[in-house]
Amino acid sequence: MFSKEYLPTWKFLLRFEIISFIGRMFFVRKPPKVADLNLLNLGCGDQYFDGWVNADFFRVRFWVVPKSGWSFDFRYPMKCDDNHWDGIFTEHTIEHLHPLDDYNLFKELFRTLKPGCWLRISAPGLNKILEDLTEENREEYELRHSDYNSRAELIWSLTQNWGHLSVWDPELLTKFLSDIGFVNISEVQYGQGSDKKIIKELKERKHESLYVEAQKPL
Repeated sequence: MFSKEYLPTWKFLLRFEIISFIGRMFFVRKPPKVADLNLLNLGCGDQYFDGWVNADFFRVRFWVVPKSGWSFDFRYPMKCDDNHWDGIFTEHTIEHLHPLDDYNLFKELFRTLKPGCWLRISAPGLNKILEDLTEENREEYELRHSDYNSRAELIWSLTQNWGHLSVWDPELLTKFLSDIGFVNISEVQYGQGSDKKIIKELKERKHESLYVEAQKPL
C-alpha cells in the first residue's frame, strides 16, 4: 500500500534541477511555427497534437523531440512574444507544480494569449473526489476507487502521489485566474466549452477531472 515509487529522492531532484539549468542556459528558444493558428498543448508528455506546439519539460534525448515540440521549465518565464497564442490547452499538468509556480505560469499564459482567446485547463479535481466520498455516492466510490483500502488513502494518493504538488477545485482555480485578469471563467463538462478547437481532453480521465475555461479580455 505504501509504495516508495513516487517519493522524490535527492538524486531525482538533483537530476531534475541539473537538466533544468542546462536547458535554460543552452536550449531555450521561442515556440516553433507549425500552423496558421498558434495553439499550445502545455504539458504534452507523449500526447502530440497535429498542428499544435507541444510543450513539455526538457528531455535528455533532445534530438528526438519533434519539430512541433517546445521544451522549457514551466516554473520560469516563457520565451514567447506577447499575444501569441490562439488557444491554450493543458491536461493534468498544473498539479505537478507548486501553487506559486502555477500562479506565475498562469500570468505567462495570460501574457502570451491573444486577446479574446481561450485557455482550457483539465486537472484532477478535489471536488470530484469529495463527491465520490459522500454516502449517497458510495457505489461510485467503490466502482472508481477499488484500488484503495480507505477513503483517507485515496486523498493521500491525490495529494502526495504521482509527483503532485498542488490540489485544485473550481473555487481555487477561478480565484487564481480571476486575480490575474482572465474573464468568463467557468467550470465546464467533459467535451463542452466555448472554443471547440481546444477541447482535447482524454476520455479515460473524465471521471476524475476538473475542467475550467477562461478568456483573455478583448
